[in-house]
Amino acid sequence: MIYQSLKEKQRQEREGLILQATQDLLLERGYYDTSMGEIAARVGVAKGTLYQHFESKEALMIALFKREFHDLQVAIEQIILMPVDAQVKLTAAIDALCQQIAEKHPLFFILRHTADLETELHVEVKDSFAAVRDNIATILDQGKDEGAFNPALPTEVMLEALFGIIVSRLFKTLHHGIKFEYEDLVGSLKCIYFHGITAAPAS
Repeated sequence: MIYQSLKEKQRQEREGLILQATQDLLLERGYYDTSMGEIAARVGVAKGTLYQHFESKEALMIALFKREFHDLQVAIEQIILMPVDAQVKLTAAIDALCQQIAEKHPLFFILRHTADLETELHVEVKDSFAAVRDNIATILDQGKDEGAFNPALPTEVMLEALFGIIVSRLFKTLHHGIKFEYEDLVGSLKCIYFHGITAAPAS
């Protein structure tokens, strides 16, 4: 049992190195110019060893993106459990989303422009993405119950606005290299979003 546990740990560590090398090469060369052979060489393993972990380049890419979405899912789940009001939770959730985009937007751009991956990956990560949306919806509903967010706005519309105003705009701004200080940009987008969903003061 000890031997099996050590073997599994080594396997997981190697897979982590493979995923990191894949990410580095994707950012350097792009999806179509990155080969399994180059990934194996970057990790320092035989190509056959790489195929023992991932049966194809597509499977490797899917594993990489699943890891990124899973990390975001875990971060939002931890925010849900914070003993604070909904506005603080939502601010933290938006910050987590924005940080992920800021750090990984070149990877997400590759995903959006790689037809070979987009459909299959959508199926693979949809549960994680749905969990992120559901948790943010829970925060929005909590805010309505607390009187902080406008109860007349459907939660689904508030979600779509969040991803449209903040996530989509931040992604486009970062990708096109528009010159903004990150903190100023995110702060401005949050200000616009919160202004739109905040409940009117009680008369």
